[in-house]
Amino acid sequence: MLDGQKKQELLKKEVERMMGRQLKEARDFEELSDLIISHTHERLSPTTLKRLWGYLKNEEVETRPHTMDVLARLVGFHDYEDFCARADGLDEVQSGILSESGITTEGMRRGQRLVITWRPDRRIVVRHLGDSRFEIVEAENTKLNVGDTFRCHLMIQHEPLYLDDVVHLGQPAMTYVAGRRDGVSVMICD
Repeated sequence: MLDGQKKQELLKKEVERMMGRQLKEARDFEELSDLIISHTHERLSPTTLKRLWGYLKNEEVETRPHTMDVLARLVGFHDYEDFCARADGLDEVQSGILSESGITTEGMRRGQRLVITWRPDRRIVVRHLGDSRFEIVEAENTKLNVGDTFRCHLMIQHEPLYLDDVVHLGQPAMTYVAGRRDGVSVMICD
């Protein structure tokens, strides 16, 4: 079972995974603050984030529940308590009705982009082509490549993502699973 400090570190790593990089420079925390506002409609100042990440030296870190709740919501959880429960694997269910938020492709507009990340450091940016088809426009640390296309009707936070009719390097269509064990994080970026 993870202790409180390890859970906080795990949440920070999830935020960095969503951002696609480690937060090391002042501008990283400004970008994160803007991302939080645009995705949660809540505000965490860059200074608060710098303190939490230890960027500001000799600053006492007082972690407030609101700060952790907002960060947990950013990465797709209801709140920090929900994140902690899942971090320990206490909620592992093999079947049932999903309560996580999902993105259905029928409502997406052509050209809309999504950022999809999964452990340990996989990241793709995809562009919707219409009719539930996507093209990969950015790929990091994955077997998928820029230019690959696939079909997907539903993307659910923290669940595995199954891509159908994947055309990869001109090979016959195949199926690909991302985040088989820990699921994926999906974020609409425009």
